[in-house]
Amino acid sequence: MINIREIILNILIEYDRDGNRKPSLLKDTLEKYDYLDTRDKSFIKRVTEGCLERNIQIDYIIDSYAKTPVRQMQPFIRALMRMSTYQIMFMDSVPDSAACNEAVKLAAKHKFAGLKGFVNGVLRNVSRGKDQIKYPDKKENGGTDYLSVMYSMPEWLCEMWIGEYGFDKTEKMLEFFLSPRPTTIRVTRNLPQSISVQELEQNLGEAGATVRANSLLPYALELEKTDNIKYLPGFKEGQFAVQDVSSMLVVEVADPQNKQVVIDVCAAPGGKSMHAAERVYPDGTVYSRDLSDKKIQLIEDNALRLGLNNVNIKVNDAKIHDEELKSQADILLLDVPCSGLGILGRKNDIKHNIKPKGLEELTKLQWEIVKSCWDYVKIGGTLIYSTCTVNKAENEEMVRKICNELPFKLEDFTDKLPEPLRKSASKGYIQLIPGEYGTDGFFIAKLKRI
Repeated sequence: MINIREIILNILIEYDRDGNRKPSLLKDTLEKYDYLDTRDKSFIKRVTEGCLERNIQIDYIIDSYAKTPVRQMQPFIRALMRMSTYQIMFMDSVPDSAACNEAVKLAAKHKFAGLKGFVNGVLRNVSRGKDQIKYPDKKENGGTDYLSVMYSMPEWLCEMWIGEYGFDKTEKMLEFFLSPRPTTIRVTRNLPQSISVQELEQNLGEAGATVRANSLLPYALELEKTDNIKYLPGFKEGQFAVQDVSSMLVVEVADPQNKQVVIDVCAAPGGKSMHAAERVYPDGTVYSRDLSDKKIQLIEDNALRLGLNNVNIKVNDAKIHDEELKSQADILLLDVPCSGLGILGRKNDIKHNIKPKGLEELTKLQWEIVKSCWDYVKIGGTLIYSTCTVNKAENEEMVRKICNELPFKLEDFTDKLPEPLRKSASKGYIQLIPGEYGTDGFFIAKLKRI
């Protein structure tokens, strides 16, 4: 009989082995054990993701009670302590005694019988003292230590954001990253005229999903309690596409019209390409590009499911200029590779993998892509520069560089946004702070070629 906690341990040990948190590891494991019942798969997902999301706080708690620091523990024991501490601290559905007992059994099973007393003693102390743990003080070190431990965020990121956004706004961002997030879908043109968006909501609800309308866009819905979105009514028929509202806003700002040409150079998995293709349908064209066959396959799959035959899809590295696209675009979507610091709540591997030097390298890559692609825009055409980060070097500073060194100027797009977002769009860009309007952290700038 399969022990689901052993599955979690194997994932955590693998994550810990090379220090590089592979985002596909959990997904691949869940696919391997797809025959397990939904409750077991949900437990694996919850505990694994929880240990990664709360890693700094969990290690702080263990170190508060263990004589041996976490970093000096055997890899198996380290993973076992993290998994069990997460259950004790953050899962009311698991009795503390069960988390402790299962940990002791696993230690013995994996030839660590000599450490059963250590495992049991530390975990029992965590259980007894979990409401009295002394965390860093908010007033110490500008609040950096407090935020880092309480929200499991690397200290250098906390320090950077406190400097850019202040303590209070940074803490709200970090709270949002650790909050449960719904899956957001965009209702497409494939929804039959005989079915309203409200009826689609009802159909999805009857299939077991919790559904609510998004507060910013009328065609966006938020779903919870979805085991596998592919099995929901309307997915196979292309009646909706999975896409975050911040990504939908990129196309709202671009405002493509029928007969226009849109070029999307960093397109995978194709959310913005598909959204734009619907807007320019039937006589407009979207050129959708990305740098690998695997990414192109994702775009092709989306286009096929949504029935969009006006999307021209090819492999192309955005750093390499494509002469055929020169001066072709009414709209160029430049959603460049970025640090992803605005979507840490969805991809917690990012905070483990990103380093300060990596931010510098990314800005160089972004500028390389901008220089390669800017002349795809017709004179008078539009460049939409966007990222899913909240790092000013990748956002405001990059846009200033574009305007200073290339023939573009920022353009007011206040009238293209939902009312709550309009206050800052007159300067030609907006920075969505994670959680401020229920969206990911996202940056959007609109520039006109002059």
